[in-house]
Amino acid sequence: MIFQKNPFPVRGELLRTWFFCHRTPEAVAHALVPPRLELITHGGFAFWNVVVCQLAAMRPSFIPAALGIGYWHVAYRLLVRARLADGRTVEGLYFVRSDCDSRLVAWPGNWLTDFRFTSASARVLVEESEGTITGEVTAPGAGGHFQLNRQTPPTLAAGSPFANYEEANAFLRYKPASIAPHGADCVNIVIIRRDEAAWKMRPIHAARAEWQWLANRDATLEVAYEAAPIRYGWRRGEVRRLAP
Repeated sequence: MIFQKNPFPVRGELLRTWFFCHRTPEAVAHALVPPRLELITHGGFAFWNVVVCQLAAMRPSFIPAALGIGYWHVAYRLLVRARLADGRTVEGLYFVRSDCDSRLVAWPGNWLTDFRFTSASARVLVEESEGTITGEVTAPGAGGHFQLNRQTPPTLAAGSPFANYEEANAFLRYKPASIAPHGADCVNIVIIRRDEAAWKMRPIHAARAEWQWLANRDATLEVAYEAAPIRYGWRRGEVRRLAP
């Protein structure tokens, strides 16, 4: 019998969150995704969703907020879909790697979730002014730097497969679910819990977004986003059978 990951709902708060969507050649990403998941592609490219976020009061939903854990989480996810036996197609994010700054999160996180924590010794330093955000990530084999500007209109990088920024924004906006294999013929789907009316995410200009872990994966930034603080969590995982 296979242990089901994400066995209970979790809740907490997102204090600071930035998303960086990078394109990468489909062939590069294909080797990183389990066989029964499909990459979501456009123009011959697959797409990374890199998140840098600061969380607070994270805990199983049956535990009081005062006993929750705060930590920084940096995750590298690929946009994927799964075709289910009931005829539905589900889209979401497949976690390839996560880093955090808490051993209390990383060890049980690898046992209880599909978030694939690699390091518990990550450090994230962020400096914010009225118009600029500068961040540095330190993690074994996965350092990073980013600089965002709230006053400069965002634009597409050269060579983008999208016709314009609006098309890229519609295609790459955050998909609030994670998908991971559960045995040979099932997937575990974890749906994000949040107040959709309170979810505020806006495109932002990225003057710099460099990730050591993506350096050899031919990744190029397409769009970046900043999200406002929000109460946040995820539901219990749902195991669903894949289409034959």
